[in-house]
Parts: sequence; C-alpha cells; structure tokens
Amino acid sequence: MTPIDTLVRRSGWFLRRRDLLALGHSDSSIRAALGDRRIFRVRQGWYSVPDAPECAIRAVRVGGRLTSISALESYGIPVPRRPETHIAVRATAGRLRSTHDRRKRLAGERDVRIHWVDRVASAESRWRVSMDDALLQVLIDEPRDIAVACASLVMHFEKWTDRRMDAVFARAPGDVRGWRELVSALDESHGETFFRLWATDSGLSVVQQVSRRGVGRLDFQVGPHTFVEIDGGQHDPAWTATTSNSWENDHDRDTTMSITGDRVLRFTYRQLYIDFARILLAVRRCRADDLALTAIRARRPYRLEVRPDRVRGVLSRSKARSHVQRKRRRFATNP
Repeated sequence: MTPIDTLVRRSGWFLRRRDLLALGHSDSSIRAALGDRRIFRVRQGWYSVPDAPECAIRAVRVGGRLTSISALESYGIPVPRRPETHIAVRATAGRLRSTHDRRKRLAGERDVRIHWVDRVASAESRWRVSMDDALLQVLIDEPRDIAVACASLVMHFEKWTDRRMDAVFARAPGDVRGWRELVSALDESHGETFFRLWATDSGLSVVQQVSRRGVGRLDFQVGPHTFVEIDGGQHDPAWTATTSNSWENDHDRDTTMSITGDRVLRFTYRQLYIDFARILLAVRRCRADDLALTAIRARRPYRLEVRPDRVRGVLSRSKARSHVQRKRRRFATNP
C-alpha cells in the first residue's frame, strides 16, 4: 500500500481523513504516520506533510484557499508584495481558524484578508484558486497600478493569449475593464509597469524593450539616444540570491552605450516608489538635452562613427604599449 505521506504529496499537499480511509488506510495507520511526524494535522480532519508550502498551510488551516495576489505569487508570478494573505472561503463557511493555530478561531488577524467568494470544484486545487480567478480578484480589490502590473506579469511569464486575458476582464466590474488596454506583455517586472504607467500619466512617451546592437534589450527608450532601466535587487552588488548578479554586466553595457553616444538612466525600486517626481525631472532634462544634441548632430555629423561590435579589442596590448612609447618620445623631444 502507498505510504500516507506519499499519497498526500501526490494529491496536492492535502488530504482529508475520509479520503485516506477511502484509499485503504485506517485510523491506526493515520495515527502511526502522525506519531512518526510524516504527516501532521492542519485542521480538524485535514492532513498535510512537513514540506508543504507555508502559504498553502495557512490557507487550508483557515478553511479556504489562496486567492488574489497571494495565489498569483504561489504560481511563481513576481507580483508586488502585499502585507496580507488573501484567502477565499465559501459564502456559507464557518469555523474559520487562525493561520497560526488550528485550535483558535480566526479573529483580528491583520495579516489575513478573507474573501467570501469561493466555489470549489472537485478537480481544482485544495489550497489555491485558479490563476484566472486569482487575477479576477486582483482586478476587483486592488488599485489600478497593482492590478495592471499583475495582469501584465501573468501575460509575460505565463504566455497568456489576448483572448484569455479578455475573458478575465469581461468578468471584472465595469469600472475596471478599461484597464485592459494598459496591460502589456512586455513588462518583465512590476517596477517596469509602474514606470510605464506613471510616465504615460505625466505625458512622457516611452517605448518598451528596445534592442541595441552589441548591448541587447533595454527597458525603455525615452529619447533618440536616452534610455531608462528599472533595476531590481539582482542589479545590486550585494545580491546574494541564486540568480546571477548583473552588476558588472550592467556597467559593461552602459559603457558600450556611452561609446555609441547613448545614455542610460538607471533607477532603483526605492527611487521609483518614493521619489518618482525627481525621476521624472531627470528623464525630462536628459530627453531635452538629447533632442538638442540630436539636432546639432544632424547639421554637423561626426566624421567617425564608432561601431559597438568593434569596440572590444580595438587596442591590443602591444599597440597600446607602442602608443605610450611614441607619446613619451614626443614629450622628450618637445618639452
């Protein structure tokens, strides 16, 4: 017979006592698994395993399923972090329990938000709603910027079709359906969504994900030779997560851009959240200077155009040494 903990994992981290009995296990085998700590009781009649996701345990312990931003985050979508755990329960649900203690009733927990909207189908997950329902709840509850960011990130990372996104917005309240035209599958982070929305609100025209030869893609282009990058934690030199640090590569790319006459403005999430007014002033000033310099270049073009794909290795070590020697001889003969 399949061990109880294996059955629980195969069933999506959670099983009820009656499900285990139907699968051939007895109350004594359940007690034995509990004693061995291969499973544990999440709430009355519900069992899970120690390696189940913590957010899933919290939702099932309450008596519902993750929804809204909490559910999207559980699917691996890098949504904006929110202080609350969003849990959907049936409209007739009772005996809701604390997320921390199955013996206590849910009361006054500020880090939990209950949505009395859940309709559980037999084939659905026991601990989170579908991605479509989660996004719909975001559209209902969250402000425009967060809702558009979540929708954009779902399209980008899950490769949703326009038809599927349209179907979710069709179920949303009428006053938020106009946000559909603000959703962009080109957004790779919610910081990019926020910058795009706030810049557009300020009358600034931006172009997303522009490619430059020898450099790659940049987040935004705001002028003929002016670009903006929104830097998350992986761009910090102190980044210690499993993904690679891009600090050195960022500086290398910026150097190549400068050689070709382009300028990259980099802004952190902290600046974006608390100092967007100064960001906007910086972008507008650089864009104005860019337009003025571009007009001068059109009238008086440079004699030599530097190609970024030929920048590296232009001066070999031997050529650099001979160049320095010629300079020394010239200064020695012409003091």
